[in-house]
Amino acid sequence: QVTPLLFMKVLLPILILLSAGGITAALVILQPEAAEVTPERPVTNVEVITVQPQSVQLTVKSQGTLLPTTETDLIAEVSGRIIEMAELFNVGNRFRKGELLIKIDPADYEAAAANAAADLANAQLALAQEEAQAQQAAADWKALGEGAASDLTLRKPQLAQAQARIASAEANLKRAQRDLERTQITAPYDGIVLMKQADLGQYITANPGNPLGRIYSTQSAEVRLPMTEQEASLLDQRSKRQRFVTLTQNKNGNELQWKAPLIRIEDNVDPTSRLLYAVARINAPFDPKPEQPALRRGTFLHAEIEGRGLSDAYKIPRYALRGSNTVYILTETNTLITRTVQIIQSDAEEVVITAGLAPGERVATSPIAYYVEGMPVEVIAD
Repeated sequence: QVTPLLFMKVLLPILILLSAGGITAALVILQPEAAEVTPERPVTNVEVITVQPQSVQLTVKSQGTLLPTTETDLIAEVSGRIIEMAELFNVGNRFRKGELLIKIDPADYEAAAANAAADLANAQLALAQEEAQAQQAAADWKALGEGAASDLTLRKPQLAQAQARIASAEANLKRAQRDLERTQITAPYDGIVLMKQADLGQYITANPGNPLGRIYSTQSAEVRLPMTEQEASLLDQRSKRQRFVTLTQNKNGNELQWKAPLIRIEDNVDPTSRLLYAVARINAPFDPKPEQPALRRGTFLHAEIEGRGLSDAYKIPRYALRGSNTVYILTETNTLITRTVQIIQSDAEEVVITAGLAPGERVATSPIAYYVEGMPVEVIAD
């Protein structure tokens, strides 16, 4: 007999557990099936540019220092004391060709020239006397002699000696006159004094190792522009057409420009820097002109060198490049594919491509965070 107490303690918990299990099983069996939903991949929006081949003028950028084409050390060719120093022979002063810069005491050289002139006169007199004696000897032999007269009898060796003394005296006179002229050091061209190492009253010697000063010509100046061998390959070295370099200087916020011909490309490679040099020349850069001021020796200039011309190349913005030589091409079905291109020149703004693109193709320019080959995109701007 089941007593109420036994029911409460034993049977009721069992009944509750069986009821809960049945309800749970019924919920599991009768639960509705969940619908499978495939998430849609979001379509990336991109901007593109349509590329077309065009003529491109390649350029090479460089920089260099302006230096005179001609610089000269003034060397004394005779020794002596400086008795005159031109006022214009000071650092930074200009001079004209033929103007006197330095004068050395000419007294000793004037005396030497006078002595040489006297020696020449004596030699000329001796030659005249010898010619007369030779004529007399020939006449005497003709009147009294028999057979062929010897050269000594006809005074031919004596005559040759007198003629040789004339030549020697003339050479000595020319040398004395040349030394006298060298006591005056004149300007060989229009120029500017760069350095002065002698002054009035100083005794100088004819020594190439002790220059009196250094000057440079104002006729022209050159700028040596360093570049790599790869950059040099962009220059047209086969064509005979004159190429030019645009030189610029930023001065007080203003940009001044000079157009200079490219006169040569040096074939030697610097063993230290592994660079070679192109050289541009400016005519009369140190003289002011109405449109621009004069340049100074040692001025630093930026340069843009005219290079080869390409007739079938593509230009795209630098930011359209993915990595070093890859772009994303938009197909006809609006999907993206990767394309490797050949770049001949690039800078911070754009790149020039010679292979890897076709006319009318669309290149993606927008940044793409997650790229998958063949991913669909939507064009928002072209």
